[in-house]
Amino acid sequence: MGTLRYPAPESCRTALGLTVHTWPAARQAGSGASPGGDPAPVLLIHGFASNTLYNWVKTGWLDPLADRGSAADAGDLGSAQSSGRTVISVDLPGHGASQDVDPAEIRSADILDDLHEIITATAQAPVALHGYSMGSRLAWQFAHDYSQDVVSLVMGGSPVSDEVYRVDAEQARAWAAGGPEPEDEATRRYVTVAASLPDQHLRHVVELRLSLAQDRYAPQEAVPSVPTLVVAGAQDPIAAGADQLAQWVRSAGAPAQYVEIPGRNHVNVLTSRDYKQAVLDFL
Repeated sequence: MGTLRYPAPESCRTALGLTVHTWPAARQAGSGASPGGDPAPVLLIHGFASNTLYNWVKTGWLDPLADRGSAADAGDLGSAQSSGRTVISVDLPGHGASQDVDPAEIRSADILDDLHEIITATAQAPVALHGYSMGSRLAWQFAHDYSQDVVSLVMGGSPVSDEVYRVDAEQARAWAAGGPEPEDEATRRYVTVAASLPDQHLRHVVELRLSLAQDRYAPQEAVPSVPTLVVAGAQDPIAAGADQLAQWVRSAGAPAQYVEIPGRNHVNVLTSRDYKQAVLDFL
């Protein structure tokens, strides 16, 4: 398959303000659906202060995901009726191509409703869901609430509690508006990372985090019952204890595995070949 490029060939905006980027599955000329059915589309949800371009495109995820499920990937080079995999990625409100959207008062349930609409209207099939960091929080809840729309779940760089969302809202908003760095240590550590990428709308990026923080995140109380892969860098304090997520899924009766990537932290684990290979093997 060829190299997928950004911007995506198809994009749209939901009513809530999520921008949906779609790379449709590539088919060989003259082919129909593959005998076993097309592989489930992958739906990607980026992390806080990131977006489709920086979370998934620049880190090299698109081509491996699109190729997974193709004839060449399966070793069936003689098959003329195989397709690749559709890749769908969203930019959350206030982020990336949705940076103009003010996330104030947007709640987790609103985003989950929009994701459901995306799957219904765009993917038209259950999806293989892959969330990273803040995106994994949304993916976990979605896979629990809409299990019929999810064939598998990948949780990358996932916190196991809402501790990372407990920040001083007043100090965070003041900093995003051009004020001094927050005096509160947790707020400074978890919020000022928003300035690390270029062309950020800092106020909107921070506002989404504060909006989601209004909802309690207790993953042990809403465990998905779908096959799950949990991946974390060995040097990622945000994802400390992420193996517990896999244990909860197994306790709920679904298969789950945990993969730790040596020497990687919350940022550079996304470029890890081992991370990508673990996901491809899982898919």
